[in-house]
Amino acid sequence: MLLTCPKCQSGLQVPDGTTALVRCPACKTVFSPVESAAPDEDEEDEPEQPKAKKRKPAQKADDDEDDSPRKKPTRAKGNDAKEKEPKSENRDFDPETEEEEKKRKKKRKKSDDDSLSPEEKAKRRAAFERAAWGCKLIWISFALFMLSMALIIVFFFQFAFAKMMTPSLVYLTIAGVLGVLNWTLAAVGVGLCLSGPQSPGHWRYGISAAIATGLHLILLLVVVGQNTDVAIGRGTDAESSAERWGMIPTRLDTTMYYLTVLVYHQQEGFTPKGRMVLSMITGVVEMVRTVCIMMLLSCMARAALDEELAHTCTRAAGIASFGPGLVALLMFFFVVAVVETSAGLNLFTLILFVTVNMGVYSILSGVIFPCLMAARAVTDACEEPFQSLIPKL
Repeated sequence: MLLTCPKCQSGLQVPDGTTALVRCPACKTVFSPVESAAPDEDEEDEPEQPKAKKRKPAQKADDDEDDSPRKKPTRAKGNDAKEKEPKSENRDFDPETEEEEKKRKKKRKKSDDDSLSPEEKAKRRAAFERAAWGCKLIWISFALFMLSMALIIVFFFQFAFAKMMTPSLVYLTIAGVLGVLNWTLAAVGVGLCLSGPQSPGHWRYGISAAIATGLHLILLLVVVGQNTDVAIGRGTDAESSAERWGMIPTRLDTTMYYLTVLVYHQQEGFTPKGRMVLSMITGVVEMVRTVCIMMLLSCMARAALDEELAHTCTRAAGIASFGPGLVALLMFFFVVAVVETSAGLNLFTLILFVTVNMGVYSILSGVIFPCLMAARAVTDACEEPFQSLIPKL
């Protein structure tokens, strides 16, 4: 049996012969099925009553001109009411489908884009292009960093087998040149991203990345100028120029000795010679610079309306921050194993120490790899922004 709500005129189906009170699912009005069905019964009985037939011709005979205009507006009102009521509250029989909802959102998106003037659209597009170039330079700088780590690993590999092959200092020099390019491209990329599209946290992380990049350069110049801190190849007969180039690629490697120095500061031969405090501070600033750059790329991804990519950049920043701590634990466990077992410094422990160093630089290269992949993805997102909305429309 089909009932009609007396308040919102919504239709609902109930079992035949129902006498209990019924609650309307649309407006929550409680009513009796007998009251809802009463108008239908009256309408069916009206044609059978002779009085209704007598009144109609009587009214038409008395005043045809007055009744005819009165019936037309009443019918029009009834039709208008019937047309308006289902549109307002007819959720039982005509629910909104997913396709209609998608079309409505698409129209709303188009209206938002149409509200921008051609000049504003051109400015926004130019901002995304600058951000795309900045992200591209950043991921190239990460690639150069990984390449410099590979060259340092090759140097340590030759150092482990010094009797069979002489370590070539050319690898350190090339790694240092790549380190200079790494810093330069990253600095230019940060500047371009700062001039990119605005998003929440854009200026905060952008300015932090710029400050960390500048501070890292100052500390690096001081370390290279003094040439007294720990450097790659300082234990060999490396020339002074090669030692200086070996400081430039990264100072994150010096942070792996702080746990060893705190616990085994009296043990000689397990930490590099020379001062290490300034190099450690430089390495920490380098890590902060990488984290701030990745958070800036996260803001660029949000500007392109790609939230998932923004979270990927944040996770990459977390991995980069855990890298120095991981290498410090690796070196600490190695020293603990050598000292506590009284292995001493011999050829075996020396080769093992060099192997651990190669593992350290491999870890430093590995923690940068997620940053490189995330930066490449942000580059694509800035070149074609708002692509993440296509599957949702």
